[in-house]
Amino acid sequence: MTEMERGTPLVLNGSPFERGRAQVATKTAEPVVDAINLRLAEKEAVLKLPATRDYLSRQWDFAAAQSVEELAEMTGVADGFGIDPRELFAFLHLGIAADLARSEGAADGCSAWALRDSEEGPAVGKNRDFRGEHAGLQRVFLHADPSWPGGRKVLCVGSLGSPGVYSSGINSEGLALADTAIATTDHGVGWLRYFLMTRLLSRHATVADALDDLGGMVHAGGGSMVLADAGGAVAAVDLGHSKVLCEADNGAWIARTNHFGPASVAGAPDAAGSSSDSHGRLNTLQGVLKAGQNSLTALRRVMASHDHDGVSGLCRHAVGGDSRTLSGAVFACRSRLLYFCSGNPCDTEWMRYSIE
Repeated sequence: MTEMERGTPLVLNGSPFERGRAQVATKTAEPVVDAINLRLAEKEAVLKLPATRDYLSRQWDFAAAQSVEELAEMTGVADGFGIDPRELFAFLHLGIAADLARSEGAADGCSAWALRDSEEGPAVGKNRDFRGEHAGLQRVFLHADPSWPGGRKVLCVGSLGSPGVYSSGINSEGLALADTAIATTDHGVGWLRYFLMTRLLSRHATVADALDDLGGMVHAGGGSMVLADAGGAVAAVDLGHSKVLCEADNGAWIARTNHFGPASVAGAPDAAGSSSDSHGRLNTLQGVLKAGQNSLTALRRVMASHDHDGVSGLCRHAVGGDSRTLSGAVFACRSRLLYFCSGNPCDTEWMRYSIE
């Protein structure tokens, strides 16, 4: 077996604003702005609703008071790309705005898992299912901030034009996390998930500390996260505004796709979640993990699987109008490594990224 090629992340150093602004480059500015404007135009009617405008105004005030560093990074991104910060803020809240207006969402998917005992130790994996225009904006970022304790760094997968840990990441202590999109009826003013993930990886070294922190917060609601740390703790969090469910029973594995279970927080009105194949993908993940599969190589093959004989695959190609798989990411917590493929896992070579 040949050694996996090493990748080079986009390095972002400095204060939150400086790291956000450092994303910009002349050759990438136009597609970033176009992608954001496209989504804002598609949801223009929802964004013009008085209830939406009021919600975003109250959310901005909350973020300015509670998510100071995360909002500063987003403002730096907006400044670099020449985007109105309020418009970028609205872009990051489009899923919530659609839920509040009972409007059709973006059909974003994602399949995520956390495993305590792979052959490389604790690990987190995610297939990122998102809109096609973000394929060209996807990047692996390495963040370093002089204010973070002990020289902490964060290696993460995200998109140009979006702040911080927009999809998944790991820090230099080995805490890793990944999110999935889930529609909900339970929204309110509180922490946006994208800001929350950045906060957790920049501040904490263990799953226990991360869960303790988020348990004391008020959340905007929507989506889930899976987490693992170098010590072997794994957990999942389902985010609502009035209720947050943490699943951290020291089990061997955990998985999430795009719907809340019946005992979790409130789901979408039709309980379908954000993607039509969510239940099938979750069944596939649970079956593989329950069977004791602990090879990261084998799990990457599962992430490259397609629908076959009534079993749902995890690698999506915009079937039935859903979003498509833009990338696969597997984080090995003890070695602080990211295995990443920037494209459909079925036909894209994996590369290895180190946090050092």
